[in-house]
Amino acid sequence: MSFRMGSMGLSLGAIRSLRSAETSIARSSARLASGLRINSAADDAAGLAISERFRAGIASLQRAQMNTADGIGIAQSAQGGLSEISSLLSEARALAVQSSSGTLDGQTRDQLDDQFQAILSDIDSIAASTSFSTFNPLNASGQQIDVAVGTTAGDTITITGVDATATSIGAGGIDIATGAAGAISAIDGAISNTSDLAAQFGIAENRLASPSNLLGVQIEATAAAESRIRDADYATESALLTRNQIIQESAIAVLGQANANLSLVLRLLGT
Repeated sequence: MSFRMGSMGLSLGAIRSLRSAETSIARSSARLASGLRINSAADDAAGLAISERFRAGIASLQRAQMNTADGIGIAQSAQGGLSEISSLLSEARALAVQSSSGTLDGQTRDQLDDQFQAILSDIDSIAASTSFSTFNPLNASGQQIDVAVGTTAGDTITITGVDATATSIGAGGIDIATGAAGAISAIDGAISNTSDLAAQFGIAENRLASPSNLLGVQIEATAAAESRIRDADYATESALLTRNQIIQESAIAVLGQANANLSLVLRLLGT
């Protein structure tokens, strides 16, 4: 067996493999610790740029989905208020029917009318207090809210406010103490008008539900694409970490063998 003191090929090759393995181990360890394949631009500059665009798109889509949720909230609040108004109108009609009976005296009719007027007052109160954020959909006739349901300008759905006060729906100025028969017909008209207003907000809610569902699908698809670019594949990184750890140990063993050969030369020189 021959030994050359000047030959460092074996050691240098082992050192190169050791350094490469250590770099790969550090990279895999960082990815496993952070959960990200790209921790800096140096990992994948093009991938990082694409990932950032995806993230900006996801943020915009999420904001649009929140906008549609707000719009649905307005429509549902309005429908809830109108449902209560319909219930009150039903009570008012029952009082009018009762007052129209010829078996009642004037005092009783006056008492029934007091209850009737209180109901009309409650209807006005509901119309005035039904709101979502700063928008009052039942006391804002003609006022419009443009709900942004997309990520581009002009991609909106309009919700129009109405006037649901007793007078506007046709139940104002009624006296069931002296005009119960006519009051029944007027209240029937008010109930029909209230149903029409509720239908308007129901249509708006249905229109908002479709883009909301679509936005959810878009967010999911975009997030998945962003994840494939930026997130670490734990199975792959774990396998790479194990592989490079084996290479690291092998390189250390080769360096140890090279050092052992050098020690043997030194012992031979000492004899």
